[in-house]
Amino acid sequence: MIYIGFALNNPLWRYRFKNLWNRCWIISKNKNLELEFYKDSAIFASSFSFGPFSRDHGGFDFSIALFGYCFSLNFYDIRHWDHENNIWTGE
Repeated sequence: MIYIGFALNNPLWRYRFKNLWNRCWIISKNKNLELEFYKDSAIFASSFSFGPFSRDHGGFDFSIALFGYCFSLNFYDIRHWDHENNIWTGE
């Protein structure tokens, strides 16, 4: 899995989260695409992760935040990974 991220939060704000908009689409039998717009205490934040195999809900995730407004894009597998047998479960 690849993960790169950075966050700078406002220490004077209480942690608060407010979902402003969220939409999820079923792309195929096991793949979903999710877009989300929300508000939190981030002054600036950015993250990227990619891990398509050997983890639960493997896929691509990108988010960026500026002055408390955050955008997230997530393309993921809905199944879980069985580490003992090295296969997807939950089909």
